[in-house]
Amino acid sequence: MGELETCLGVLFKRKGKSVMTETEFILTVSFDYRWFTPKEAQALLDVSVKRGLLQRTEEYLRPSFDVKDVDAPLSFRPSKDVLTGAGEEMSLFAQLIQLISEKGKLKKRDAVARVNRTQERLGVDVEVAAVLVARDVGIDVGPYLETVRQEILSR
Repeated sequence: MGELETCLGVLFKRKGKSVMTETEFILTVSFDYRWFTPKEAQALLDVSVKRGLLQRTEEYLRPSFDVKDVDAPLSFRPSKDVLTGAGEEMSLFAQLIQLISEKGKLKKRDAVARVNRTQERLGVDVEVAAVLVARDVGIDVGPYLETVRQEILSR
């Protein structure tokens, strides 16, 4: 688990919430925990969405992973490296969203919203929903099926 994922997990666990508004996210990171300035908190949010670790709906932000799996000391404080996603590999979810937006000719925000709706409607993992949306927009998902299966089984 990377530092960015740990940072988000700690943030949501300490708040005791499964979703937050963007404003609440920025205020919590910058004023409650004093990890970063508000501008840096926005950068953290942007990197997290780009990497697929946070899902953005019209109103809320939701982690795309189970925050219960995050284990960090009480003194945890993220380094500035998380603001750029340095050393973080793009998540499978982020790769699928990028694929959907590029080949499906959708804006990333629309692709994420469509995946979220599919996930909620079917009650499946976010990666499964992303594969279904990718298939619906005409993308050959065969090469991704085993990777998605491995990702889900590794949890």
